[in-house]
Amino acid sequence: MPPLKPESPLQRRYWRSVDEFARSLRPQSAPEPAIEDPTERVHGDNRWSRRSFLSSLGASLALAGLSGCRKPVEKIVPYVNRPEGMTPGEPVQYATTMPFGGSVLGLLVTSHDGRPTKIEGNPLHPASGGATHVWAQAEMMNLYDPDRSRSPRRDGKPATWEEFLSFWQQKHGQLKKGRGRGLAVLAEPFSSPTMARLKAAFEKTFPQGRWVTWEPFGDEAVVAGCRTAFGKAVRPLYRFDRARVIVSLDADFLQTETDAVRNTGGFSAGRRVSSKQDDMSRLYQVESAYTVTGTMADHRLRLPSSRIPAFALALARELKARGLRMA
Repeated sequence: MPPLKPESPLQRRYWRSVDEFARSLRPQSAPEPAIEDPTERVHGDNRWSRRSFLSSLGASLALAGLSGCRKPVEKIVPYVNRPEGMTPGEPVQYATTMPFGGSVLGLLVTSHDGRPTKIEGNPLHPASGGATHVWAQAEMMNLYDPDRSRSPRRDGKPATWEEFLSFWQQKHGQLKKGRGRGLAVLAEPFSSPTMARLKAAFEKTFPQGRWVTWEPFGDEAVVAGCRTAFGKAVRPLYRFDRARVIVSLDADFLQTETDAVRNTGGFSAGRRVSSKQDDMSRLYQVESAYTVTGTMADHRLRLPSSRIPAFALALARELKARGLRMA
């Protein structure tokens, strides 16, 4: 092996491996034979390796995807008679309400050129206080859902309003003679005065008809309990900001209940401590499934739904024995 000569930094060479360094020290009498890649396949005069094939395949797929991802063509026609108070490109906000269960939620909707684009809570509405929940935010996606029904349907097939009016004109006289016998209306829970007026008009015109209100997760049990307790159908409004001890029995009042937005604001206010004299509230959650309210609880007890009534009875007896009352 010949002795190594010192090299300047500009002449210094680097090797990728020890073998490459050893080859550089051997005399280069003849070029080494090329080692054939075992993954190569020869097809006539073309030599394709696995790496070359995958590179070509990836490039082909990329070009095919690029050609298919074109921006949809949409023709924009300017206003001939522009609506008063609307400037193209400038957002407009308007106040509205969203029915949810047996209550409503006050909202502020931002609209661009007549198309709603953002939903926020109305700070002047007592049920929202400037906040919203996931269902209110999802209404924006529901508005632009391509699978949303855009017309009336009859027997599962699309129909038109003209067909419905023609059908109703044929049936109206017969149903009115029979005082609405055989007629039923299936509606969602509502707190709208307009819907209440329409229901009253329907019951007056068709006294034998049926107006059925149904909701998969309704407040019927809550209203029935308040009727038993107070003698009339009312809906409770909880003041969690004033409560010091909160006991929740299988109720996710911070997420899925009707007044979840209002309850969340009151609960947060009751947990806020501004001085050493303030005491934040404590939450005891008894539930059968893990919920958002159970996550926020100071003490959580897992209990099957079938055993919660017995737990409530035992709790009431204990409070009565200690001279306390449940608010």
